[in-house]
Amino acid sequence: MTNRTDETRWATTLYSFTNELMSGSATPDELVGEVVESGVATAVEVDGAQHFPTFPDISADDAARTRDAYALAGATPTMLGIYADIRIDRRGPRSPDEQREFVLRQLEAAATVGFFGARVGLGALAPDLVVSLVPDLERLGVRLLEEVQGGARPDSPAIDRHRELRSRLGTDALGFVFDSSLVMAGFPVTWRESLLASGATDRLLDATEELWREGGKDAWSRVRELAEPHALSSAALRRLEMPFRRFGCSSVGEWAEFLAETDSVHLKYWDLEDDDERVSAPTRAIRKTLASAGYTGYICSEWGGHDWLEADTNSAFDMTRRHRDLFDPCAPVVEEHPAG
Repeated sequence: MTNRTDETRWATTLYSFTNELMSGSATPDELVGEVVESGVATAVEVDGAQHFPTFPDISADDAARTRDAYALAGATPTMLGIYADIRIDRRGPRSPDEQREFVLRQLEAAATVGFFGARVGLGALAPDLVVSLVPDLERLGVRLLEEVQGGARPDSPAIDRHRELRSRLGTDALGFVFDSSLVMAGFPVTWRESLLASGATDRLLDATEELWREGGKDAWSRVRELAEPHALSSAALRRLEMPFRRFGCSSVGEWAEFLAETDSVHLKYWDLEDDDERVSAPTRAIRKTLASAGYTGYICSEWGGHDWLEADTNSAFDMTRRHRDLFDPCAPVVEEHPAG
């Protein structure tokens, strides 16, 4: 027989609440409490750069305040989004020791708050730096999880490097986050609508989608050429480039082996326009694969459509609640086996 995973397995990230954070109506710590009080999730992930006003410096006092805010709200901390910063300015790039210290401060903050993992972009940290951090990760009880998203492929050299390090070092302190932006069925409806309102045409967007699916290295250059007659604003051009940076069109089946070893999952979505199941169909496939692998980690709702949808018409509270309603029937299940 089967049963649903525990309530704390469903999570959300304050990244979904970017518009609310930018409004300044509540501090990031206060927003954690509002998320829990609203009932959309009790497990909450945060992004270091968004959450801590002194970032990249995260003091012990700031981390402790966030820990206390979680405790007061009855929230469960999940992951802290961290960053590598090579510092390109008049001082020159950070030295290896400075880079290590920069990342270590973030890991220490994660441990103080109680996050089980620190999430970083795939390949953002040099292998030598990762190796040097493993003793600290094990001491702090924090896992360093590389997030695989967007247009990455299962045979990415960065994935193989991370696997090799984990195997060679014999540690559980290293792992992966799977982001469902890897397996989008098509462009988000409201993304298209926002570009049409900015002067793009259906013909341009159809050509963009065709080039995106083909996956050629020069795809974005070709799209830029096609877009020139439309005189799009710089903001519209940045949005038009999103498919080649943040949208992936591989299939869930291609990621089956990876999903069997992933440590956390971001259910990334951009809107909830799902008449053709472009949102829910990939997630059902993810659910089936995770269930087969016996996955029991967090399923984190992550809304990225705040890039073009405003809070007054699409509040993150409403979007996250609707996302939960849409995907709850697809939530991974845990197999129960009789004793003995």
